[in-house]
Amino acid sequence: MIHILTALNKGQLFTVQAHHTREQLIELRQNGTFLCPSCKAPVVLKVGTRKIPHFAHVQQYSCRPGGEPETQLHLLGKFKLSSFFREKGIPAHVEKYLASIKQRPDLLVKNTAIEFQCSPLPIEQVLKRSQGYTKSGFQAIWIRGIEKLTAPGMTVLHIRPFERAMLRGASLHPHLLHFNPQLSLFIYYSNLFYIQGNRWIGKASLLPMDAQSFPFAVPKMVTPSEYAQAMSLMRIENNKFFRSQLFAKNRMRNSFWRLSYELQLEREAIPEIFGLPFAGSHLFLEHPVIWQMKAALMIESGKPVETLLTEGLVKLAFPAVDKQFLMKVLLAYETIYKNGRYVGFSKMVDISYHLLAKTWEN
Repeated sequence: MIHILTALNKGQLFTVQAHHTREQLIELRQNGTFLCPSCKAPVVLKVGTRKIPHFAHVQQYSCRPGGEPETQLHLLGKFKLSSFFREKGIPAHVEKYLASIKQRPDLLVKNTAIEFQCSPLPIEQVLKRSQGYTKSGFQAIWIRGIEKLTAPGMTVLHIRPFERAMLRGASLHPHLLHFNPQLSLFIYYSNLFYIQGNRWIGKASLLPMDAQSFPFAVPKMVTPSEYAQAMSLMRIENNKFFRSQLFAKNRMRNSFWRLSYELQLEREAIPEIFGLPFAGSHLFLEHPVIWQMKAALMIESGKPVETLLTEGLVKLAFPAVDKQFLMKVLLAYETIYKNGRYVGFSKMVDISYHLLAKTWEN
C-alpha cells in the first residue's frame, strides 16, 4: 500500500501536519474528495489511533517515482520534519512532485530537496536521484531514518555503500546525518576515518530536534583527546588486519605481504606509521595500512606520491573524485611519513592531529 501525507482536495494541495487535530482531519475526510498528486488516482484519508494520519491509495498503485515502500518510520519522519520547518517559519513542501525529473522528494525546502531514507537501496539510485535534483537546481540532502541509537563518542561505525553516497559536507570531512523521529533526535556520524568494508571510525553526536537549525548544523573537528581515541581504535583494527593476513594463501599476490617485502618490514612488528586514521582516507577503497604502505614505497623509491594516481596503483572509492583532494591526502601522508616514522606513539598522535587541523582550516 502506498501511503502519502499530501493529496489534492478540490484541486488544492493539502498536507497532513502535526498541528492538525484528529477532529479536524475527520471533518475534512467527511467533506473532501482526495486524489494522489502524482497519478491522480483516488486516495482516502486515514485517521486512526495507532498510526500517523495519512492518505492511502484506494487501490494499490506504484506511483512513487524513485521512491521507497512507505513505512510507519518513514511517515513519522516526514511528519516530524515538516513540523520542524513549520515551527521555524520556513516554507516546506511535502512530497512535491517534480515532473521534469519524475522525482518526488520527501520535503522541498527553498532550494533544497530533502530525502528521508529509512530502507536500504542501490547506491546507483542514491546517485541518480541526487544528480536529478542537482540538474534541476536543487541541493540534495539525505537523512538516514533510524530507530536504534549509537552511543555518543568516538567508536567503530558501520556505514554501508548506499549510506556512503549520502555523505555530505567537505570532501575530506564528510558526515552522515540520521534522524530518529520517535525521539525527535538528530544523530551525526562525523570525523570519519575509513577502515575497510562497512567499518569506519568516527564520532557519533546527538542533537535534539529543538536544538537543530536550518541550514542543518555542521559538525566540528574532534578534540586532541578524541583523536587520540581514534588512534587507539585504529591500532586495534590494524592488529585485526595483520592477524587476518596470516591466513593469506598466495602471499606473492597478496598486497600486504608484497609491500612488506618491498619495504623490508618485520612482519611481526609493522611500524605504527602505517594504518593511521587520516582525513580523506575514505577516498581510497583500500585498508589504510595498504594505501599508506603504497605511498611509503613511492617515497622510499624516490618517486612522487602522485605516481599512485597516474599509474592507477590505488583503488579509488569514487573514480570521478577531484584529483586535488586525493593529492592533499597523499601529500599529507608524505609529510607525516617523513617526520613521524621514528618518533614515539604520542608524538605521532600530535603530528597527525596537527595535519588534521590543517585540513579543517582549508
